[in-house]
Amino acid sequence: MLNPWYITGLVDGEGCFCITISKHKTKKLGFDPRLMFEIEMIIDDEKLLRRLKDHFKCGHVYVLNYERYGWRPHVKYAVKKQKDIIDKIIPFFKKYQLEGKKSVDFKYFCKAAKIFENKEHLTKKGLIKLRLIQSKMNIRKKLK
Repeated sequence: MLNPWYITGLVDGEGCFCITISKHKTKKLGFDPRLMFEIEMIIDDEKLLRRLKDHFKCGHVYVLNYERYGWRPHVKYAVKKQKDIIDKIIPFFKKYQLEGKKSVDFKYFCKAAKIFENKEHLTKKGLIKLRLIQSKMNIRKKLK
């Protein structure tokens, strides 16, 4: 088993909490909002990400080929199932709190999760709230 504080440090450096809002023809509002937690690393760390998947008992590990960009292959651990995010990912990071820049994204992620839990993401008003939260996430200041 991985040390929980190691996981927190790994996610603080390499993880991503995000909201995706995709167009969708069959959804009532025409959009499909989702929460997603992921970590992407070079292929050398595949074993580590598989251990992370085993730790959380959810999500999937994907091998990504970036050959067309001249990059080495990567591997991604992603949790997209809303129930797993709400029942496993969020409680873990509430207990083993992030200390770095990802802590801000995590707070917004939790706000978005409440919108999903309350089924507000199925309304126009909820979708607007999610877009606002999304606009504040994963923003990094550029060095001058």
